[in-house]
Amino acid sequence: MKTRDKYSYFINSNKSIINAIGLMSGTSLDGVDIALIKTNGNDKIFLSHSRTYTFNRVLMAKIKKFIFNRQDIKNMNLLLTKFHADSLKSFINKFNINYTEIDIIGFHGQTIFHNPDQGWTWQLGDGQYLSSLVKIPVISNFRYRDICLGGQGAPLVGIWHKALLNNVSNIKYPCVFLNIGGVSNITYIENKDAIPYSFDIGIGNGPLDLVMQKFYNKSFDASGKISLNGNINYKAIDNILDDPWFKLAPPKSIDKNYLNKLLFLNIDHLNPEDKAASVSRLISLQLKKSLIFFSVKPKSLFISGGGVKNLAIIKGISEEYNDILRSLENNWNADAMEAQAFAYLSARSFKSLPYTFNKITGVNSEASGGVLNFPKI
Repeated sequence: MKTRDKYSYFINSNKSIINAIGLMSGTSLDGVDIALIKTNGNDKIFLSHSRTYTFNRVLMAKIKKFIFNRQDIKNMNLLLTKFHADSLKSFINKFNINYTEIDIIGFHGQTIFHNPDQGWTWQLGDGQYLSSLVKIPVISNFRYRDICLGGQGAPLVGIWHKALLNNVSNIKYPCVFLNIGGVSNITYIENKDAIPYSFDIGIGNGPLDLVMQKFYNKSFDASGKISLNGNINYKAIDNILDDPWFKLAPPKSIDKNYLNKLLFLNIDHLNPEDKAASVSRLISLQLKKSLIFFSVKPKSLFISGGGVKNLAIIKGISEEYNDILRSLENNWNADAMEAQAFAYLSARSFKSLPYTFNKITGVNSEASGGVLNFPKI
């Protein structure tokens, strides 16, 4: 039985509006974003509550250690899932949400490894365990079916960005969403009716956070203060952007470990401030390099993810794209967008609708996906 058929068999997908909660833990390892939306899985979207739950130092250290040594998988899987469950329960209680009104949970999990060329993507987290802990159906493992069908398995947020724009008037197309998480990706939307292009473009906050942790004992560069004081090494940036991966046309995705090795190989000789400044500037220059793939220049640019709070990153982007840069805050919460995306994707799975497309991931044919789990009684 195909995955899409299985969903239709088990769930009453005729329900018009679905209450979905998305859980997103990015590669920057800063915590779990949680968001509630109501949607028909298509063009109707009602955004609701959102909140971030930061990893405690002990759990963060264990995740980092596990990524390095891959030992004690079962225990790490349970620890991470338990944190998601506790955060979800806290979220539901804080906003007085009725458990029985939630139709589905979209559980992204923690990406440990992503290499679609090897047919392998790994998001840590146990959907069955989470479902049993919170007593709500859960869809997880969103990427794997796309990879099995010849796709990159990432990024998955393109169809969500399109849905958001369809609910806003006076948008100038083509439009680009830049999401700066641990890795950065963009969504390029030609017009209101077009299936978007969406692909990874390079580094995000992840490497900058590593610099802060190693040299400053800080989790991240708050407001980009340290990055703004450093000198940008353009030779190092040019060497990085000369890597063959940046020349590959989309669709494409990348594993953060590949990017980190490439980055630090080229900036290791710099002092910490200059490392931070160069990493921050690289984000805007890799965006510029990625937009070369499109013949029509964008007329609107929105930025989401943790990088939107880093003034050094935003300064570099503004210098290149100030005339088309638009604020998300007038319409959406930049911090919640990825969690909202996985709520939306879970709703599409719930209703057996596709969420990956050839133009986005390179998948052979449009596909739904994910693994569906019900609470064990």
